[in-house]
Amino acid sequence: MKRTNSTRRAPVMMALACACVLGMMAGCSSSGSGSGTRPPATTPPPSNGGGGDDGGGTPPPTTSKPTTPTGQIAEGAGNTVTATGNAISEIGKQIQGANLPIVSDATGKATGQVVVDAGNTVAALGAGVRDGLGKMGAVDNPVGVTVASTGNVVTQTGHTLSSTGDLVNSLGQDQLKVLSPVTTPVGAVINHVAGGVQQLGEKLGDKLSTGPVAQLTGQTSKVIVPLTSKLTDTTQALGATTRLGAPVDNLLTKVGGVVAHTGTHLSATKAPVVGPVGGVVTEVGRTVAAAGGLVHGEGNAAGGSGNPLGGLLGGLPLTQTGGQAGSGSDKGAGSGKTGGVLAPVGGLLAPVTGLVGTLGALGR
Repeated sequence: MKRTNSTRRAPVMMALACACVLGMMAGCSSSGSGSGTRPPATTPPPSNGGGGDDGGGTPPPTTSKPTTPTGQIAEGAGNTVTATGNAISEIGKQIQGANLPIVSDATGKATGQVVVDAGNTVAALGAGVRDGLGKMGAVDNPVGVTVASTGNVVTQTGHTLSSTGDLVNSLGQDQLKVLSPVTTPVGAVINHVAGGVQQLGEKLGDKLSTGPVAQLTGQTSKVIVPLTSKLTDTTQALGATTRLGAPVDNLLTKVGGVVAHTGTHLSATKAPVVGPVGGVVTEVGRTVAAAGGLVHGEGNAAGGSGNPLGGLLGGLPLTQTGGQAGSGSDKGAGSGKTGGVLAPVGGLLAPVTGLVGTLGALGR
């Protein structure tokens, strides 16, 4: 009988032993490999107590704040102007490589250089808009960046004038040498003026980016950025209330995509004049596509005040009247015994803000 019981227990003990070994092996493998089937158990908590933007480890690639929808439109406009300048410069290079009748080779190259420098001037203007106003919401003083870029525009204008002086000088060569008594002094005068304009541009850039001008543009940015953001909230709220925001956004995105695609094909042709213009068409399409963000997005459409424009006019320091300078924070509004300079504007917009409030209430 004993032998029979021990015989029966042997397979059971063997099975339990195998189960224990398999369990230990499974535990080791799960702790070492992290299969990902249980994310909460394998994902460590944040190492720092702050838990904000400066988390431990490698920072995320997008550390800057996103631009506002208005900033995206301004960025598109700046890119379009920059692309226009690049197209002009590219046409100038084509002129340099062409054989122009009557005039000498030097004159042909000088003519092309004038066009190239003129395009660079236009591109500098667009870059200032793109890097400044086009970054509203992402940089502290977008107005200051754009204003300071004026110095670079003036400098590029000086380069264009210098090329113009060289062009005038070249007109008195070869077959048109008889014109040299006139073209030489005139070209020298233009070059002299060009040098002064270039120096002015360099100094202007420094003056506009520092000191009182920088303080003024900084204060202006503090007004313009919230203003455009609140206005965008208003248009997005109207788009959500009327249910037209999403369809208009989709339409602009599709139209912009078609225009941008057309521009890409034009650029691919490499044809004179037509090829360089393709970049301009592409940027126009992108700007059109970005315009949909003005009527469709998060903004105040998901909640918040039904009258964002009225809230904006009541919150700006420049619109405060009497002692009602905000609820507890007079940010630069002063003690406020006189009305703000924008107070009349708030009165004029009262019917508009009332309509927005009504539509917002109906949308709820």
